[in-house]
Amino acid sequence: MEQLYPLESSWIVALAAGALMILMLWELSRSLPFQNLLMITVCLLAGEALLEYFLAKYARIELSGPMWRYLAGAALLWGAIVLTSRRMVQFIIRPWRREGVYGLWLIGLSALLTILFQFGWPCINIDPESDPLPSDKVATMAGIRGLVTVILLTCLVPFFIRKRPSSRKSKSQLAQEPHQEAK
Repeated sequence: MEQLYPLESSWIVALAAGALMILMLWELSRSLPFQNLLMITVCLLAGEALLEYFLAKYARIELSGPMWRYLAGAALLWGAIVLTSRRMVQFIIRPWRREGVYGLWLIGLSALLTILFQFGWPCINIDPESDPLPSDKVATMAGIRGLVTVILLTCLVPFFIRKRPSSRKSKSQLAQEPHQEAK
């Protein structure tokens, strides 16, 4: 039977995370063009895989399978978590969308949700034969994950901006477009 530690390398976690990521990207596809979705996906997966490589070395995780399988599952998992956190925060702070610092709140609270998930992940992802990670190491990993989430979301802000024209008509009229009311 396949070992379930670490969970990122199991196929069921990769399948569930992949389905969640596809769902989040489908939600984004309703307002963003394909090239933006592609850039968001590539940057999130590459950034999260690179971060997971260093966090696995930091936490001294012993893998039972190949490293690529672990990194692929972790990239899918954490990419889905970042997109889900961002969408959840968008839903929560929707009433304040017209405020000037909405984007900063969106990035900061998304990072906070990612930190909370990272902080709780070692409790779920436990190897029965080894000691659990010390809380200071878990806190450091959560802080690094939150910082990387802030950096990734900040770099991807131009790609999250809606590019399709609005269906609402403009309320202002230009002087170059006079009404032809006199007949």
